[in-house]
Amino acid sequence: MKSFSPVDDVTGYPRRSYAWGVVAILIGTAIVSYTDRQVLSLLVDPVRHDLGISDTQISLLLGTAFAVVYGIAGIPFGLLADRTSRRNLIFFGAAVWSVGTVACGYVESFGQLFAARIVVGLGESVLSPAAISLISDYFPPSRRGMAVGCFLSGIAIGSGASILIGGGVLHLVEIGALAGTPFAAMVPWRLVLLLIGALGLAWSLMILLIREPTRRVEQRAVPGAVPRRRAMLSMVAPIYFVVATASLVDNAVGAWAPTLLIRNFGRDPAQVGLQLGLLLTIAFGGGVLLGGWLSDYVGTRGSVRAKLGVCLVSSLLILPVALAIDSAQLAVVMTAVPLYFALSGIVTACGFSSILDATPNMQRGFAMAVSFFLNVAVGAGLGPTSVALAGAHIFGAAAGLGPAIAFIAGLGYLLSVTALVLTRIAFTLAKRAEPQLAA
Repeated sequence: MKSFSPVDDVTGYPRRSYAWGVVAILIGTAIVSYTDRQVLSLLVDPVRHDLGISDTQISLLLGTAFAVVYGIAGIPFGLLADRTSRRNLIFFGAAVWSVGTVACGYVESFGQLFAARIVVGLGESVLSPAAISLISDYFPPSRRGMAVGCFLSGIAIGSGASILIGGGVLHLVEIGALAGTPFAAMVPWRLVLLLIGALGLAWSLMILLIREPTRRVEQRAVPGAVPRRRAMLSMVAPIYFVVATASLVDNAVGAWAPTLLIRNFGRDPAQVGLQLGLLLTIAFGGGVLLGGWLSDYVGTRGSVRAKLGVCLVSSLLILPVALAIDSAQLAVVMTAVPLYFALSGIVTACGFSSILDATPNMQRGFAMAVSFFLNVAVGAGLGPTSVALAGAHIFGAAAGLGPAIAFIAGLGYLLSVTALVLTRIAFTLAKRAEPQLAA
């Protein structure tokens, strides 16, 4: 038996080219999952008209129906990923969320659509914990961070790509690409959901190309370090808040920005999907990658406080961008929304990196599971609904969506700035107290 060495031993790890192929499949799976999750935001008005439902009910479909089951099932599925085949678990999840999306195309009432969205959330709750666990056994520690970062950037890219793909499918339906087929009689929004769900079922077969890697046990925890761990974990809580708040605003802006452009500026839904989707894919994905690079750059000094500084600067820059979302000029809004997502991507990447750095090695899996749970429970669960409630009870229906979106984005990041300042102070005090803890 080989003894532990601080130098990464790459012997026995899967071939690097194959490992990166697995990451590519998982990124594609993340994009498909986000397409199934977000495509409904392009179809708000026709769904409202055909089913006779309100904006508040739509917000529940966009967020709460998905988030409730995701929040309940996410942590158990994360624990299950430690005990069973992660490849098979991801395949199961992809099949379930795709069937749920197909079912969305056949519903006749709000209750039925709510139930179908719950099925989508159940399937998608599998992906992130199982995928990150899978990646961790494909790469040695020296290369694992970049691989996990690429997967997270795939999730970010998926937020924009989902609108792009959904808009493309909607455009094909509107130009009669399925004329003469048995599906031609279906109304466009139902047909879009059916096709997107079928795409997910087809992609799920790609997951079967992944081989389940050998699980690897790394260095054990250092005895006697529990008091320090508890102190550090108590300071991770504000970072959870910042990342979850970023998720809330991301979901709020992402869910309602297409409808804002359609209602306020008379834009065609298919064009909004293609144009805004492309911009968000580049902006959010690029922001996460830039945030990862900045995390590595400032992290060379081993300073979590420095990474939180990057989050703080990005959050401050978001505040004026949030106000610009309420502009009466189309060009300003089309610039502000992608710029918001680019800056939010930096906050998200640096926030995740800070959580990993501040958490003891043996607790990082659970720490990330908790973070994903909060991101969905708070972000997807409250984000879209917060805009609808702000519009209805603060600004009024006559004001439109712009003021409500800007208000939620500005308030969210104002709270994040406060939390980041307090957290940086806490980490500074903890660093000064290290000699006493070590004594």
